Amino acid sequence: MKNNQKIKLSPSMICADLSNLRRDIEILTDAGVDMLHWDIMDGVYVHNFALSPDIIKACRPFTNLPFDVHLILSDPAGFIPEIIDAGGDIISLQFETTPHIFRAVEQIHKNDRKAGIVLTPITPLSQIKYVIKEVQMVTLMTVDLGFAGQKLIRPTLDKIRGLRRMIAEGGLDVDIQVDGQINFKTFDDVVKAGANVLVVGTSGLFTVHEDLKTAVQIVREKINSIK
Repeated sequence: MKNNQKIKLSPSMICADLSNLRRDIEILTDAGVDMLHWDIMDGVYVHNFALSPDIIKACRPFTNLPFDVHLILSDPAGFIPEIIDAGGDIISLQFETTPHIFRAVEQIHKNDRKAGIVLTPITPLSQIKYVIKEVQMVTLMTVDLGFAGQKLIRPTLDKIRGLRRMIAEGGLDVDIQVDGQINFKTFDDVVKAGANVLVVGTSGLFTVHEDLKTAVQIVREKINSIK
């Protein structure tokens, strides 16, 4: 099921050194990653807090890389203006908490940004049958939302395969991003299932090597070796 698209690396900035974000962003940019992934959590939808539009805005001048902002919020659509102002390039809405999804996607597009939707492991692909044609990326969570250190939920691999079939059958140009325990134990599985954007965090990048640029090179070599 592996597709022929380039596999993109998207470091999760919640796993970076938060006391040295500018340094890490500049290293990652120099190392040639494809985009940066920013999680915003409100402590309501998930029992955790993470980052904010102000932090993203403060980091925007440090790189020209695309910013993918995942709104893990009870009201993602309500924060679209703030994320646009902060410099987000891809606004990834948590599907389960965005009731008026078409209106939210239209708002993103009217502001010349790309729209993404994010599905929890339990949400079936049938739920996005009609909206998938309107977005540029679908993110499949491969762990439950909110906390690092979980095991990849194996049935999500079938979900990735199903989404790749849906995209191919519809002749769509939609990225499949995967997020949650994407590392050396799971790279092969998710890429072969059809994912082409990998959110890499603590185990998938930031602890691979003490030198962050070298870590990116090691991960890239591994990804490129997958047949």
